[in-house]
Amino acid sequence: MPDQTSGAGRRGVHTPLLHGRPRRGGASARKAFVLLAKAFVGSGMLFLPRAFSNGGLLASALLLLLVAAASLHTMQQLVHCHQRLCQESDSALPVSGSGGYGALAQRAYGRWLRRAVELSVVASQLGFACAGSVFVATSLRDAVNALTACRWHAQLPLGLWVAAQALPLAPLCLVRHVRGFSRVALLADLAILLGLAYILSTSTASLARQGPGPHVTPLLNPAGFSLFLGSAAYTFEGYALILPIAAAMRRPAQFPRLLRLVMALCAAVAVAVGSLGYAAFGDQTAPIVLLNMPARSWATQGVRGLYALAIIGTTPLMMFPAYRLIERPAFRGSSGKQFKRVKAGKNMFRLVLLAAVLGVAQVGAGRLDRLVAIIGGAACVPLAFVYPPLIHCRLGGAAASGRWRRARDLGFALAGTALSVYVTAGAIERWSVEETPYDFCQAEIPPH
Repeated sequence: MPDQTSGAGRRGVHTPLLHGRPRRGGASARKAFVLLAKAFVGSGMLFLPRAFSNGGLLASALLLLLVAAASLHTMQQLVHCHQRLCQESDSALPVSGSGGYGALAQRAYGRWLRRAVELSVVASQLGFACAGSVFVATSLRDAVNALTACRWHAQLPLGLWVAAQALPLAPLCLVRHVRGFSRVALLADLAILLGLAYILSTSTASLARQGPGPHVTPLLNPAGFSLFLGSAAYTFEGYALILPIAAAMRRPAQFPRLLRLVMALCAAVAVAVGSLGYAAFGDQTAPIVLLNMPARSWATQGVRGLYALAIIGTTPLMMFPAYRLIERPAFRGSSGKQFKRVKAGKNMFRLVLLAAVLGVAQVGAGRLDRLVAIIGGAACVPLAFVYPPLIHCRLGGAAASGRWRRARDLGFALAGTALSVYVTAGAIERWSVEETPYDFCQAEIPPH
């Protein structure tokens, strides 16, 4: 089918389409850089040392770089398609939330692919909330055990701490406007930076003082490799924010270069955190590497407490896209401002969804690495490696024309589908494998 574009006909997917005059009031390159870094440097980094334990040191480092490169390619495909359609129609497509991604999917294949994209966004956001709840519960339990010398350890199991989060989260999840969480989001960003700096410094100091941890697999661990791939896909979790940031830039032509720079930096940080954390603690690496930090240290308790507070405050933000995407068809667009019954129904729905998230967190609390792998395989892999090449095959213009280019896109999507099935099936298969869970009291407090 001949390409219908004119000047864009000779451009590739990595070439910016919009070279026009700068937009008034748009985001500067510096601000866009910060927003992109915040989108990709998230809590997923905390799971990487355990992921390296599952995959092996060298293989995990190389594959994580490959995942980052593949993610960059598919992000550029989405941006290319969005800019091309905006240029052709001389107007902007919606980009808020998953709107830009979903709008591209619907333009390419109709409503069914939009629904698939939205389902993956909902599953990934709820999965992030589940994983965060497990970390908060573990941090609260360990803080109390440290203060009480494990006196009430048996009476206060991890599941109780997961359920206790309903007390602060229930009212927060009923908030309708996300602007009220802006300061909490800044706290979360600060917690992430402090946490990563603390992990890198503590791991490096441990390696210098004691050498590598026990039973480090230097090359490849075939038994847990599927779990590593799921965690790697989970790490680069900012797909829903790519199009809004690109559309908000004052000079959109600068975005591809910024995206490459941010992804290179994030990949370097991810490899450093994963490799140093695993090398320092070996097969004793906890599902969340902050749990390997010296538990009696006030610095450790401070960083973990700040992180837990930030996660509690940002959990409603993680769940907000799910609320909007599910409430819209469920309540047929009715507004709670006009109908009290609709408002009560939406409130009840949010509380039920919160209960479901905490319920899944309880089930997966002792198998967090497998829960993260399932989220990564079932939700993050399609968002990263299946939908973008399918969309680009239809909307990429000259960059997707020709048999070879179309075959490349379709092959990429097929490989992404196979990867999703492999990772998800592998995590489910290993779900019943019994492993000794992390226990602060047994690890740090000597028996009396």
